[in-house]
Amino acid sequence: MFAHVGTHSDTTDADGIRTLRFEVPQNDRPAEDYRYALDHAAHTALGATHLFMRLRDQEGYHPDLVIAHVGWGIGLTVRQIWPQTRYIAYHEWYYTDVDWVRGRRERPMTAEAMVTNRLRDLPISAEFDSADRNWCPTEFQASRFPPALKKRLEIVPDGVDCTLHRPDPEAQISFDWLTLPPRQRLLTYTTRGLEPLRGFPQFMRAVELLQNRREDFETLVIAQDSVSYGQRLPKDDGWGKRALKALDLDQTRLHLHGLKPRDEYLKVLQASTAHVYFTEPFVTSWSLLEAMAAGCLVIGSNTAPVREKVDDMETGILVDMDDRDEVAEMIEWVFDNPLEAAEIRAQAREFVLEHFDARKVFAKKAEYLRALVALD
Repeated sequence: MFAHVGTHSDTTDADGIRTLRFEVPQNDRPAEDYRYALDHAAHTALGATHLFMRLRDQEGYHPDLVIAHVGWGIGLTVRQIWPQTRYIAYHEWYYTDVDWVRGRRERPMTAEAMVTNRLRDLPISAEFDSADRNWCPTEFQASRFPPALKKRLEIVPDGVDCTLHRPDPEAQISFDWLTLPPRQRLLTYTTRGLEPLRGFPQFMRAVELLQNRREDFETLVIAQDSVSYGQRLPKDDGWGKRALKALDLDQTRLHLHGLKPRDEYLKVLQASTAHVYFTEPFVTSWSLLEAMAAGCLVIGSNTAPVREKVDDMETGILVDMDDRDEVAEMIEWVFDNPLEAAEIRAQAREFVLEHFDARKVFAKKAEYLRALVALD
């Protein structure tokens, strides 16, 4: 059974999995208000609690185990509603300006930003007092938590479907929205939104430099021109639009397309010659490991979350994403050294298969969960 935020609904799929959606009271504060995140968590907690109480009181439902994504308030009352239920809190992020490893502030912050972070963290911290286990998917994400909380986290990866995300040497870009010649050198970039946090402006500056140097490659970007993480732009504005306006780009060799179905997205990864994945120190996208599993040569930002997955010149290439000359140079190296690049691609897939293959990860999780439920 899964519970999601949304309008009231209750459906059961062909596999017998029941999905319930619950309503969240309206949050009248604007998203920019420093109290917004705490209000949103409180409202979500209230909607979830109404659903849980209805399941308990009207259906006599008492789950053996509940897993909830922390921070939105969904799991705050699980153990109050079902005291005997095993509860796992899934922690994705802790909002802080402190580098706990070095014991110093990362950057100056306004009073409003500091208070915003503290209020965001209140529902996150509140989960620790009721959860039987606290999961976090990566070491880097866990490093964001204060030491007293971090020591209570277990690193449990999400897993990647390596059977689906696999290399295909014959993959071609042949869609109704774009067709490229077979074996075309292809530079790819895929993400949810075009934004600075994911290094999109830096990527485009490197593309501009490369296009001025050589004409033997195409660039394909799969993303929506919106901001998923970071400061929102005015309506009808976007970092994609800004790049096209500010940079000297050959738009006949640059293809910007919105989000695509997974089968087409996978073909893009499989046809890629060089795949760029940039991020500031933040949660890495699932697309990083998906790209590595699909046999991409990933050129990644030399930032902590990427370094956890990419070993330079072993399972990918690390660059200073703010240095467009270095970025362009390493993309060219991939273009011009296919044999060496093939070895890195193979090692990247082997790394993902060993540590993140969903078949292994899910089997370990199933064993873990059975043991947890069986505890007296």
